[in-house]
Amino acid sequence: MEMKFTVIKNEDIEKYLDDRDKSELSRMLWKISQLRSVEGKRPDNAYLVINIDEPYAEEVVDILKEYGHWGHVVDINQITAVFENETLLLPESEGDQ
Repeated sequence: MEMKFTVIKNEDIEKYLDDRDKSELSRMLWKISQLRSVEGKRPDNAYLVINIDEPYAEEVVDILKEYGHWGHVVDINQITAVFENETLLLPESEGDQ
């Protein structure tokens, strides 16, 4: 699945970022919003986010598949990662072999 979105929990921003970090993040989000507007796009899209460990997540995936919004996408700019026993496993690069 293509990693199309980046989601940051607001609680994590408050907990882990200092005032300078928050200001920089706010500036970057503002810039993206302004440039989207210049391109004629909505500056502030809203998304429905579902944590994959929710009991209903599989049902949501089935609905996304039904509408063609789920499946394997090959993108050389993306990596495939897997969680195994609470460990993030990244694929080996060709240079690592």
